[in-house]
Amino acid sequence: MRCEQFRELISAYIERGIASPLIEKMQEHAARCESCRTELEDLQALWQMMSRAPRVEPPASLHARIMREVYASVPATPAVRWWELAWRPRFAFAAAAVLAVIAFVLWPREMQTNAIVLSVVSSSGNPVSPLKSSMLPLRFEPFNSETGNRGWMLTISPAHPTTVEVTVGTRIVWSGVVAQQTPVVLPASPSSPVLVVRVQWDGNSVVRAWLPAQLAHAERKPVLVLKEQSIDATLAQIARAYGVPLALVGQTDPLTRVNLESTGVALDQMLQKLAEAVHLEVSRAQEGTIVLTAR
Repeated sequence: MRCEQFRELISAYIERGIASPLIEKMQEHAARCESCRTELEDLQALWQMMSRAPRVEPPASLHARIMREVYASVPATPAVRWWELAWRPRFAFAAAAVLAVIAFVLWPREMQTNAIVLSVVSSSGNPVSPLKSSMLPLRFEPFNSETGNRGWMLTISPAHPTTVEVTVGTRIVWSGVVAQQTPVVLPASPSSPVLVVRVQWDGNSVVRAWLPAQLAHAERKPVLVLKEQSIDATLAQIARAYGVPLALVGQTDPLTRVNLESTGVALDQMLQKLAEAVHLEVSRAQEGTIVLTAR
């Protein structure tokens, strides 16, 4: 394990959010690298100090007040529903045959592969692992606030009471047991062009989404050069460059590295090439929305 990989995983290591084999690699690296060991000890001390701080509970009326303000700012015409996630691990929707036809139309067999140079180095057998439980129905919707800024809302619609945790960036913004349709307003991140959202349920099942601040209404063919990027960072760059929201169903191997150079191709071709390399299925929930699911 390299020092930069160790630093990427420090927070997940402290929270015990990574698998046992990776924990052992982290411990082995810390034992022989004084710099990384010092950084880990400093961060652990900081977390211990924060855990002793008193918990501040928000007013009971805060959630209802925020929701009233959000709905008041949504235009009278409903915003485009960018996606609905309601599948089991191997299928994006129940109508799998229909999706197969769509995939065939969107991605013909003869592709200009010379426009993309892609290599993936994985430390495990499969860079993306499928869910261990059934899919949690989710929906992400964009809206414009009164100030004209782009905002996103997550709606959770569980089939039965489910413990859910929603993280934006590195901050937990909502957690609890969801028993009925529940909207969650995602906080804006003005300094970031892509909002990174992580939804975890049933202990270890995860969906991640990359929601761009600016949505593209015309097809783009940007030039991309990515060196030694993780799968998550690669998808964030693609979401930003093409101006489309992306969702990934399944856990990624944090040590997998992607090298990607593109001279400018359509999004469908770019994602199909990436999907073949990391064993994903690609589907469209709605126009402009891409869902990648572990095989």
